[in-house]
Amino acid sequence: MKKRIICTLFLAASTLAAVAQQLPNSQFEDWSRSYNGDPQPAYWNGSNVTQVGLKFTFLYQHPGRSGSCMYVADREVGAMGITETAPGYVSLGQPWQFLKGLNVKGATAGTEGGIEWKYRPDTMSVWIKRTGEFTRKEDFHLLYYSWIGTAKGSKYKNKAGKYTVTERVNEESDIRRATNGNEFGVDQEVPQVAEGWYRARAKYNEWTQIKVPIFYMNDSKPTMCNVIFSAGNYPAFRANDGLFAGNGLYIDDLQLIYSSKIDKLTVNGKEWKEFDSNSSAVQTCSLNGAKEVKLEAFRGIGSLTNIKGETAQFNGRKLDKQEMTVTPGAINGQPWVITVKAEDGSSKHVYKIKFVN
Repeated sequence: MKKRIICTLFLAASTLAAVAQQLPNSQFEDWSRSYNGDPQPAYWNGSNVTQVGLKFTFLYQHPGRSGSCMYVADREVGAMGITETAPGYVSLGQPWQFLKGLNVKGATAGTEGGIEWKYRPDTMSVWIKRTGEFTRKEDFHLLYYSWIGTAKGSKYKNKAGKYTVTERVNEESDIRRATNGNEFGVDQEVPQVAEGWYRARAKYNEWTQIKVPIFYMNDSKPTMCNVIFSAGNYPAFRANDGLFAGNGLYIDDLQLIYSSKIDKLTVNGKEWKEFDSNSSAVQTCSLNGAKEVKLEAFRGIGSLTNIKGETAQFNGRKLDKQEMTVTPGAINGQPWVITVKAEDGSSKHVYKIKFVN
């Protein structure tokens, strides 16, 4: 009886840990809030606009793959014949818009904040449909990013290509300096930890699963993260250039995937390029005369093209002792055994390496 109780408690704890490492309301079934009379998903915020007493809804509940899904679309906002096309997007942070006076050229917008977060996923999986007349003229965006601390900024690009002064905390462009950085500078910088960014000009009439790899800048654990799903050219553009009303994005069944594979393995400080991360067989590595073995494993290595067309390189993060254990063998003898566990405990890989001289 005691063994059964212990086992049950262990399974319950493991289940809770796995749930904690997923984003809130990730299946989009909880629509317990509202805006302008329209249901809104718990924890998620649409780029809904309140302007001169009028309200414009950008985020809607729709039938999904199973149950409900989120739907956002670019749309015209304004009154009395003065309208602008605004981006339709949804975020765990708070979308914001700012206009001082009546000068539309000074209008700017963005996303602030996110949620408290300490995990390091390797892939963001999401199911989407993308519809509209101009889907091949405008990018849609699927974005995950995480960071440490509190960023502060006060100047943001406006429709005229200059800047508008407005104070913001943890604004997306103040954090993502390598890929979509605030070109007018940041008042208080923070270290970004990770980013996964997928953008494309395409139409998807049927539900399609997109897997977005997440790359890492350092070994740190984050304190915050945010996710943005955009039907159009935000967040690539700070102002509403190249937006087409009616381009829409359906989003459902979001999942963070935690890997137990190694992207890169170094032996005594040098990358072992022949290492096969998919193999469970014994692999042989020459030490070239070295009399010791020091192993380090890395994950989350990759590159992204930033909004200026330049390459932003992510060097990955080193796996820590909670993720990887090494059972030493003998040079020219018993293989070393490397056991790697996914951060959420969902999988593990065992590598066997024979070191020879």
